[in-house]
Amino acid sequence: MKNKKLFILFAALMVVLGTSDALRGIFSPLFLSSFSFTEAQIGVIVSASYFGNLIFLLLGGSILDKIGLKKSMIAFSILMMLSLIMLVFGYIYAILLVGFFLSLGLSTLLNTCINIASDSFSATKSLVYLNVLFFIQGLGTSGSQLFLSPFSLSERAWNLTLIVLSVSLIAIILLLWKCPIEEKKEKEMKTSKKGNIEYAPLLLLILTLSFYTIAEHGVTNYIISYGMKSGLTSSNMGTFLALFSLGIMTGRLILGSLIGKIGEMKMVAISLLIGTILFFLIFSLSLFALTFVLGFSISTLYPTLVALSRRFVSSSYSSRVTTITVSLASVFDIIFNFTFGFAIESFGFKESMMALPFSMLLSLIFGLILTSKAKKIIA
Repeated sequence: MKNKKLFILFAALMVVLGTSDALRGIFSPLFLSSFSFTEAQIGVIVSASYFGNLIFLLLGGSILDKIGLKKSMIAFSILMMLSLIMLVFGYIYAILLVGFFLSLGLSTLLNTCINIASDSFSATKSLVYLNVLFFIQGLGTSGSQLFLSPFSLSERAWNLTLIVLSVSLIAIILLLWKCPIEEKKEKEMKTSKKGNIEYAPLLLLILTLSFYTIAEHGVTNYIISYGMKSGLTSSNMGTFLALFSLGIMTGRLILGSLIGKIGEMKMVAISLLIGTILFFLIFSLSLFALTFVLGFSISTLYPTLVALSRRFVSSSYSSRVTTITVSLASVFDIIFNFTFGFAIESFGFKESMMALPFSMLLSLIFGLILTSKAKKIIA
């Protein structure tokens, strides 16, 4: 592997990002009780965070082109550290709204930067190393869910977590400043014979990613509150959520190494099929014990789909198409989460949560069409 020091630094950043991304789901009971927010307000907060994804990803592509990867990541990390400090004052609804808008948008942008930089670790195994990094992110996500869920009603735990994450980011920023990052032109990737943008498969990929992210994020954002409404404790549901994240983490380590042997598109199709079946079993029959298997089966979908977006354009567009792909998927998340809180209040949690398996079903349908369309483009 090349650039081992940079890989280790990215790994540390991924732990922070994983923990940060889990905070909304873990501490949603605190927002509802001590902060006295409504389910609809929580839905607006989640929607605002994905709107942050959209804004920062749209701006991020231009910033990356102008100042380079290293300076961009330092700037994004500083802003994220400030947004986490802002969330300490999140008992004020407007501050919580803005704080999650900034922190989740910046987290996704930093994730995307790491996705773009993954080719620098290996010429032939970039997806393997990328999935290892996302596995490490899962350590932060599942670990925080496992250890913090029993304190999901504690304002002290909320504040302490934010302070620890902020201090960690300061250390990462200082190390990143000293760590050399090779700024180079992006490598050519397989595209069509003319090197044009392949609009049809790219659109199918965006739709596949969009409906998949709705399903995955629906689990992380709402399953604790959903389970508590069903009579289970926050600690029980935190364990199931941690198992989901642990499944994702484990799958990225194990399945990520098999992508080269099985094939990228075949892995996507198999993961979507198994994931769809498990989503229906969990949310129609309340089989929460299957969350680990669900996480394992869908573990490689997000990093693989995002990385595959660069396969349908010439190298000169690869960074920008990566940010645009993720930002368009965020539009679907914004629309879904904006309406989901109101749907819960109108129809109830159980009925509303069935939107997740049906979203996964749509992702499967678009993914299977994508697989057939992409055969002539991706070897």
